[in-house]
Amino acid sequence: MHTFEIVLVVAWVWTLATTILNVWLVPKLSRAPVGEGAGAPLISVVIPARNEERTIGATVRAMLAQNYANLEVIVVNDRSTDGTAEILREIGDPRLVVIDGEEPPPDWLGKPWACDQGCRAARGELLLIVDADVQYGAGAIAAMVAYMIEHGEIAMLAALPRFDLHGFWENVAMPMLAVTAFMFIPSWLANRTTIVAFAIGGGTGNFVRRRDFEDIGGYAALHAAIVDDVGMARHLRAHGKRTHAVRADEFISLRMYHGAREIIEGFTKNLFTAFGGFIGVCTLLPMMLLFHFVPYLLLLRGDALAIVAVILISLSRLILFTSIGARIDNALLGHPVMIAFWTWIFVRSTWMTGVRKQVRWRGRTYERTWTRFGARR
Repeated sequence: MHTFEIVLVVAWVWTLATTILNVWLVPKLSRAPVGEGAGAPLISVVIPARNEERTIGATVRAMLAQNYANLEVIVVNDRSTDGTAEILREIGDPRLVVIDGEEPPPDWLGKPWACDQGCRAARGELLLIVDADVQYGAGAIAAMVAYMIEHGEIAMLAALPRFDLHGFWENVAMPMLAVTAFMFIPSWLANRTTIVAFAIGGGTGNFVRRRDFEDIGGYAALHAAIVDDVGMARHLRAHGKRTHAVRADEFISLRMYHGAREIIEGFTKNLFTAFGGFIGVCTLLPMMLLFHFVPYLLLLRGDALAIVAVILISLSRLILFTSIGARIDNALLGHPVMIAFWTWIFVRSTWMTGVRKQVRWRGRTYERTWTRFGARR
């Protein structure tokens, strides 16, 4: 037996165990509507929107259709050049507040600046920060409020969505987010510890108590954060506050990108920084090749331990994909293609962000003034 093959098998046994624990122990948001009595807190939904004509109408209308009535929806139109503003004007609901966003200051990234403007205008004691392309079912906010009331000790709740996938590349590439969160990271520990490294956040819904967010400095602490949603959770934990994450598959859905080109462009902007720059990339890329490609290469020559490793990979993916409602054929056959796709994104992100020192997104180009998760994180 060769040492490397043994290491491969042990690593994938560990991954299988992690997958099972995550699928079993990461809690799911339950349908527990909150009464609309006098004590129901006002919820301020803050949505940054820059050139979001494709989705903004459906996103805002879904928020306004919630069965939790005591809410306001604040959309910051971040200097959009498409039809975003016109779509928002047509909605005409008194609970909708549209802010014409200002250009970000030189040391701010666009999204944190837009979110900051929205939060400053918000009146609610609970803030729901959510991206403009996320679809909320009618009972989502009521269920999230119920969870926050039940867990009064937490400062923030992150809602993990169901991904709506279309076409070959979306089905192959986008599950990488779930694979990372449920196969490679012990996410089941997130709600059981206050360790900063286990903080989970997402643009699909950071539901935060206003007083706790203001305690950490609000978006001023995240003004240059590439991954501002995770940064919010990390900063809260760094200040001794608790955060939770729940699976909200039944309530929230997201089609994050349409097709391969959008996926590549979208993740090029933040992958290099999110994984720790050159040190992270130089560590991660060799591991991706060794532990994800090599088993399939060894399989071709009939290596027995490589066969075991590939079976473990497939079983881990099958358990996860079944749990999240993804395609089973992709679970069994798509792993090498997924890894190849993301290897290219890592290389491209390293070139654009690490070497050229630029972040390009939504028509803006930022020079090297950003951080990973915000100040000191």
